[in-house]
Amino acid sequence: MESREAKGAALVMPPENEVKRRRVTLADVAEIAGVSIKTVSHVLSGNPTVRLPDTTRQRVRDAAAQVGYRANRFAQAIQSGKTDLISVWIPMERFNPNMFLFLRAISEKARCTDHGLLVSGLDSQFAYAGQGESPKVWPVDGVIAVDAGKSIISFREDPRNDTIPVSVLGFEEFRNSDSIGWEVAVASRLLTNNLIEKGCKRIAHLTLDWVLQDYPREQRRRGYTEAMDDAGLETTYLAARGEDGHAAYITMSEYLAENPVPDAIICFSDRLAIGAIQAIQAKGAKVPDDCRIWGYGDLPEGQDWNVPISSIRIPIQDLVDQSWEWLLSRIENPLIETRLARFPMELVERSSG
Repeated sequence: MESREAKGAALVMPPENEVKRRRVTLADVAEIAGVSIKTVSHVLSGNPTVRLPDTTRQRVRDAAAQVGYRANRFAQAIQSGKTDLISVWIPMERFNPNMFLFLRAISEKARCTDHGLLVSGLDSQFAYAGQGESPKVWPVDGVIAVDAGKSIISFREDPRNDTIPVSVLGFEEFRNSDSIGWEVAVASRLLTNNLIEKGCKRIAHLTLDWVLQDYPREQRRRGYTEAMDDAGLETTYLAARGEDGHAAYITMSEYLAENPVPDAIICFSDRLAIGAIQAIQAKGAKVPDDCRIWGYGDLPEGQDWNVPISSIRIPIQDLVDQSWEWLLSRIENPLIETRLARFPMELVERSSG
């Protein structure tokens, strides 16, 4: 009796080397290029101490591309002491569009300098309080901590991490590291003073409940408080129980049910500012005629709102440019003294302010 397989088309098995491809080695590249394995190693590792004709170097590179050779980063690291990998630590537990903008800017810098990135998303406790276990770190040349400087405290507790260069995008300072910050308190104080000069006396600060409770020196709050105290004006803190516009709307609505509309509201974020505008308008008041509203972050959703939101802008590109430049120089020379940079923030006034 004829089998089922015999009735159909004959099965053609692919060659064994196509079923399971082996890893391409330096020997494969050397065979194609017609040079020694040692020559291939010198060329592909970028060894500057070995003198080879440019034609030989190009022949090796062409052969590597032809056979699809990919360098083993760990083997390179053992030989050169560098991996060309940068670890990026960034808070991801909370939704914050600015973190994506930071990551995009860092990614562009890595692409321009042919570095790879290893991104670790941090929870709030580790990012802002340094409590918990550090992320698993593969061999990397350096670490960038984005608005998560406290996380380096735990990282440095392991002596093996003591010599890894670190760039903190924030205000924390550590040995063998640099700190690049943005002047939040200065901008918040400047904004509050500007509103006072425009005749605003009853100015509220709409923030997050956990920030108000756990971070009394948070910089937006500090700048607002100092300016109000200097002017002899009463401070008003409103705590949203969430980070979106709806949470801000509820908080503002509860406040407005028992209090008059403030002259101005300075919000922790643009998202809270959107909710504040909705609550003010639901009360029958006008923005900015009856109440000026400012956000923080200068995000597209605030710019495109029905009342475009005035906001404090973070100089993200300037911060990342400086951070990347300093980190690469510290990788080359770890003995550089700790460096500090502070960048001003811009007050971007739109219809709501």
